[in-house]
Amino acid sequence: MKSTVWLSLCLSALLIIFSTTGSLFLVDSSTYVHAQSPQPNSNEQVTAPLDTADSIYSANITKDLGSKNISSSPYRITEERAVDQGFLKGVGNVTNNQTYLSTHLSDKLIQSTGNGTLETPDGQSIAWITSSIGRPVDGSWVFYEIILFNNTQSKPLSLLNSSIGLVKSTVGNEPDYIWLLK
Repeated sequence: MKSTVWLSLCLSALLIIFSTTGSLFLVDSSTYVHAQSPQPNSNEQVTAPLDTADSIYSANITKDLGSKNISSSPYRITEERAVDQGFLKGVGNVTNNQTYLSTHLSDKLIQSTGNGTLETPDGQSIAWITSSIGRPVDGSWVFYEIILFNNTQSKPLSLLNSSIGLVKSTVGNEPDYIWLLK
């Protein structure tokens, strides 16, 4: 359990760095030459481009399985459960069963830890854990997550063994995506 908490804290730190700098690496941007690139002013939001064509997983159907309040002090904490129907490259259709414990830090910021499984139609599965930061964007909650896959004996899902990925999920009718880090 301690290793899970430590991993969650580390993953949360990476998410905060990624969401505030637009990069997972703390490198002084002045060390790079930006030929003909407009530089954002200090008031512009910097976002890292994530091409959906490069994602290994996409889900277009999400079913909310319920939410319950866990605590209200000092922050509201909720548990959410959902299931996605998605497509995993190299495998095909999969079901993503998810449970999240969310701390509502403000009306505009939620920190969550989660766990779940990706399952093939024939019952093969791989477990995962995640840490995420979410905020409202254009009227919908958008979450950026770091996901860590466990190991499985399942041949089709073994491509995910011990992999770390980035997740972008949007509450509502928008697709969710996973990109594996190399």
